[in-house]
Amino acid sequence: MKVLFGMSNEQTVKDIARHYEEKYKEKLEYKMAFYFGQFSKEISTGQYDRAVLSEELEKLPTKSYAEADKQLFEYIDKVTNDFEARDLIYVASDRRKLGDSFLARLFFLGVYTTLTGSDRTIRKVCEAINSPTSKRDAKKYYDNFDPNSVYNTSEVSEIELRRIIAYYKNLNGDTSRYNEIFDRIVSQYTTEQMGVIINWLPKDVKDYLSQNSDSYKSILESNNISAVQQAEATPQKPIVDKSKNNSNYEIQNGKEIVKQIVVKEPAKEKIVEKVVEKEVPKVITQVKEVEVVKKYYDVPEDYKKTVCFVGAPKAGTTFCINAIGTYLAKKGVKTAIVDMSRKRDMYTIYTYDNTGKRNIAGESLRYASSGKNEPLVYEKLSIYTAVPGEDRKSYNPNLLIDTVSKNNNVVLIDADFSTPLDYFRLAQDIYIVQDMNVLNISQITMFLRELKQRGIGMEKIKIIINKYVECSLSSKDIIDGIATYTSYDLKMFDELFNPKRVQYFILPFDVENYKKYIEMVYKYSNKFSSFTKEFQDNLNQIINTIYPTKGKVSVEEKHYTQESSKGQKRFGLFRKKQ
Repeated sequence: MKVLFGMSNEQTVKDIARHYEEKYKEKLEYKMAFYFGQFSKEISTGQYDRAVLSEELEKLPTKSYAEADKQLFEYIDKVTNDFEARDLIYVASDRRKLGDSFLARLFFLGVYTTLTGSDRTIRKVCEAINSPTSKRDAKKYYDNFDPNSVYNTSEVSEIELRRIIAYYKNLNGDTSRYNEIFDRIVSQYTTEQMGVIINWLPKDVKDYLSQNSDSYKSILESNNISAVQQAEATPQKPIVDKSKNNSNYEIQNGKEIVKQIVVKEPAKEKIVEKVVEKEVPKVITQVKEVEVVKKYYDVPEDYKKTVCFVGAPKAGTTFCINAIGTYLAKKGVKTAIVDMSRKRDMYTIYTYDNTGKRNIAGESLRYASSGKNEPLVYEKLSIYTAVPGEDRKSYNPNLLIDTVSKNNNVVLIDADFSTPLDYFRLAQDIYIVQDMNVLNISQITMFLRELKQRGIGMEKIKIIINKYVECSLSSKDIIDGIATYTSYDLKMFDELFNPKRVQYFILPFDVENYKKYIEMVYKYSNKFSSFTKEFQDNLNQIINTIYPTKGKVSVEEKHYTQESSKGQKRFGLFRKKQ
């Protein structure tokens, strides 16, 4: 029996193979795929008797379940073009139940074996591999569904439409929140559903969005709404409220001046001043455009972030995470530190003085992996760790991170080069911690190359240069070194990412800070507030990219490197003259 597994937990797959061989006395030859694209490619090229696909194989880049379900269905539909649908075993997420509309739609594709709820066990997977569910047995769950109406992604109920219209009407013409509400609606519906919704929006809302919302324009294009239809929905000239309460209307030197705010991006406003002759009203004699760049934009209430930190031994990865986590918790942000390193330094740091703490901390990761949230808590800071030596591959990465994320706003993962790659895949950003020891750079580049080859995007990468001192080795040199993999014989080079566009930060070395940190470790305290102002200012730059503590996101310059010198090509830390 040859099986392709689309599952992210290698240990689980090994257990399935072992259990299958013990029960059915048959050798199970298998291969694993770690993301949807790899699964699809492998299923089209290999000869497999069965395929097992977990819905939680990869976190889809969408905020709404409707859009996620649409992407999943299209993906599975494509897979069944290359593989017999009845031989596909679908392991659903915990939000599915047998007979629901999504699984009913899979049934009509020919996918009859779906495992939900308590059936998502190793034993049930083995039984399904040995004998997939027949159409007759599966049909009883879906008899009440009409295949022509199941999961119509463009359908929006009247109640939902009324609710959306009410949102806008309750604003009483206050256009300042039109974009915000529209973007919030977009995150909850598919593109097809939005095509239905915009037809029911009040006329003044459509007029405003058609001029000021890129999302609105994109939906019009995606739904093939013609320019004529758009023109009919949008007035040819801006409507100007000439009431005294309208701060955008004023008279200067006998001429009417109208200032219309056009929001181009979350962080930018463009003010268009239209000067109109008073003697001849809405006749335009001059148009002047002034672009005003905001320094900040507001943070959504449900803002969450999951980030990984990784670096060579002694580079200061754990130090950086502790400093950031301590600061965020002090500011009232619910913060979690997830210790996925081999050494488990967090276990030592946070359980030094109490057996009870050690008992809680030692079980916290295992509990999170099973969906239970029982960390070691210090006010707003939660620590998830384990006893050094415990097998990290025994955890369910998707469920573990989902459990932690649901109970915290920020998740900081302490990782090393042996941490299972699923955690890097689940993180939104990956911070590479590198000190001034350039001999460690080869380890970093080898690790990044593996991430890249396993399909983890290099756009996630950010760099922290820790313990930085001014010398002939510049920050730009270090970043260039990390950006390019160089073989030991210097014969092969592989650019991992563009060093000119990667965001980086510097944490300076200071003897006084070093003394304080030594004392902190010795006394088992965790106070970074006494560090120098320069260090704290630089640390805040990192923190603001992770979670803005003042309710604002900074959009100031992003700390990018400069262009390389002309006539010079870089290979890691080595220069090759042209």
